[in-house]
Amino acid sequence: MPAETSLPPIQDTQPLNPLDAAIRCGDQSIRGMGYPGFETQMLVWLSGRLDAVRLKHALSRLALRRPVITARLREDEDCAPGRPYWAIQGTPAVLHEVQLPDAHPAAVNTFAAELLSKSHDLQMDVPLRFFLLRRPHGQDVFLMQYSHVLMDKFASVQVLREIDEIYRLDHKDEHEDNLAVPTEPRNVVHRWLMRLPRADRRAASSAAIKLHGRVLRGRAAILGSGEEDKPRRVALQIATRSLDPDCVRALHERSAKVCGLPNLSMVILASAFRAIDRLGPPERNADRNYVAGIGLDMKHRRQDRALLQNLVSVVPIFARPAELADYDQLVRNLSGQIRERLRDKVDWGVLRLANAFQRKPRHIRWVMEHLTRWTYSLWYAYFGSLDSIGDRFCGVPIGNAHYIGPTWSPMGLSLLVNQFQGPMCFQATYDPDLVGSEAGEAFLDLLLEDLQEFAAG
Repeated sequence: MPAETSLPPIQDTQPLNPLDAAIRCGDQSIRGMGYPGFETQMLVWLSGRLDAVRLKHALSRLALRRPVITARLREDEDCAPGRPYWAIQGTPAVLHEVQLPDAHPAAVNTFAAELLSKSHDLQMDVPLRFFLLRRPHGQDVFLMQYSHVLMDKFASVQVLREIDEIYRLDHKDEHEDNLAVPTEPRNVVHRWLMRLPRADRRAASSAAIKLHGRVLRGRAAILGSGEEDKPRRVALQIATRSLDPDCVRALHERSAKVCGLPNLSMVILASAFRAIDRLGPPERNADRNYVAGIGLDMKHRRQDRALLQNLVSVVPIFARPAELADYDQLVRNLSGQIRERLRDKVDWGVLRLANAFQRKPRHIRWVMEHLTRWTYSLWYAYFGSLDSIGDRFCGVPIGNAHYIGPTWSPMGLSLLVNQFQGPMCFQATYDPDLVGSEAGEAFLDLLLEDLQEFAAG
């Protein structure tokens, strides 16, 4: 194995960009309700054993190349108002090897749920952690859990590819010329906003304010019990389902027929709203909107390296109770809202507001407290295809890849969906104290039944 080499000096801090800082406020709100922070998992299910020694070496190289992954968050007197930062520690990344007692996928989900239920203090713990789950039958799972304060889903895919690249280059003894430390660009959000004329930026901000005031007023309909202040020991649970490739193709075709273009994100969201409506307390949800935040990427990334920052704007999409009965029309309405948000540049407006108020953290904390506690029916994201990660990871064929997301009170439910090599993967995380195990599983069952009926036309 090649010896470690010295690399160029690194920056000792990385400031949070405005979106990072806003998410940190949301992270603090979630923790204030007794839940773990805003963290997400990426799981890569392998078809064989992975070489842990070489993987550990690759992660050590990654920490040299991307030192922010082992940094600590600082929000002290040395920090300018509204400008928390990652303090680089120069410590190595650690691979945690875990021997699972059972080869059944449920054992992986149980471990993942327990891990997601534990709180990690970002001032003391690293924002990105790595686990190699050893299953008795010889098919490992690589699990990467990251704080959303550090980065978003798009960066996590690039990190995974970078680990694989370093692993392969070390094997070829070619890493000497390929592991230069990249400089993490600063003020990315501000530079992105400057692409719009000032009048357009103001109009986008106004549109975002008006939309949020209209859509996010009052409480959203939820599946959970709404007991957001009830003391509890958090023990999240995970439910998983999948759709076969033929059904996924039929969904694309049916969505294109109904909406004029395939928009599976809105098809799935429509079904999620309908499942919550069928399972949730009707007397409570009768006059409440069904609301989700949809992430829209800034598309300010290079394909050859990761930007370990959040570069996604979140805009609200909603449905009224009376709109849920007609599935086709509901999908059209939700798809129309996405087009309307893009037309009005609401995503740009959200970015501008986050940028403008970054130095007023009290205001951002107040907004994020409201958003996390009252305004969403579930935490939802459709990530599309993950085929870009390739068909092998560190030399081992990949069987599946997907995400598992966090949840918190009062909604108690998250839904993350993606495709990998044909099938579509569904992961619901729920708090059984709020939702109940039966309802958590039934949510996905109803969701898939709805999608299959929609695909069949």
